[in-house]
Amino acid sequence: MPAPKAPIAALTMVHTEDFFLERWLSYWRRFLPDDHIYVINHGADAQVSELVRGCNEITLPYDRLKKSVNQRRWQILSLFTSGLTQSYDWVICNDIDEFVVLDPAVSDDLPGYLSEIAARPHVPPAITAFAIEMVHVPALEPDPIIPGQPILGPRRIYRLNANYAKPCIVNRPIEFKAGGHGGNHDEIYIDPHLYNFHLRFVDYDYCMGRFEKSLKRRLEGKSAEEQAQMKSGQWGWASVDKTFEALSKQHPVAETIDHPAFRQSMLDDRILRPPFTLMGGGRPPENYQLPERFSGVF
Repeated sequence: MPAPKAPIAALTMVHTEDFFLERWLSYWRRFLPDDHIYVINHGADAQVSELVRGCNEITLPYDRLKKSVNQRRWQILSLFTSGLTQSYDWVICNDIDEFVVLDPAVSDDLPGYLSEIAARPHVPPAITAFAIEMVHVPALEPDPIIPGQPILGPRRIYRLNANYAKPCIVNRPIEFKAGGHGGNHDEIYIDPHLYNFHLRFVDYDYCMGRFEKSLKRRLEGKSAEEQAQMKSGQWGWASVDKTFEALSKQHPVAETIDHPAFRQSMLDDRILRPPFTLMGGGRPPENYQLPERFSGVF
């Protein structure tokens, strides 16, 4: 007989991310008790420890060599997620700047919604949440994000980015691709009402500063030749500031959360490269605006 399981665990891994960690913790504490929240403290940062007090904290030494660190980080998260599926129906594993949200038009009971899926005759090995990548356009959204106040409302502009439609709600053991952008399950289930909000572009000043610090950290210990090669990169963290700069000037073309053609393209264009399955669909150039009903969700 299968062992009785708790409904949901939330898992993330952080390194000195107080801006997002405070909000991530506040969000999940609305739905889960502290003993169902797991934070891997990469580097045993004292401020992180203080923020997560009462939750399950796992401390790991910081890897200063940074050799394939992102790949190994997601190997760690794959193993922790897989282990937790022995005790939980769903393990929600994401980066600290990502929030899994249920459409308020459906319900405000995220655990209840996931429990209904877990009770179905066929339960998918993982749920892929549709990606919403928030974009701060200062000319249209001049108000700052205030501590203790919602992010959604002051920020409603977003773009589509299939990379962040992740199999992040996990029912059975999984091996994630680096970044969590794919998994080794052959079956793909994109839920019609669950969204993965990605916040790396949610505030112009804060996020630009974050990108600068992250790139500096990635360059530490590299040779001059390696640093020059990384700085000249045309993708990833080497060019993320240029991407944000361009997006931050684009006005939304529509207020909507419905993108049926893009959802279909994610499935039609998915990349099947064993052992991982990745979403297709790319990144359309337009910005959009969230419907008002999402304001205040987090």
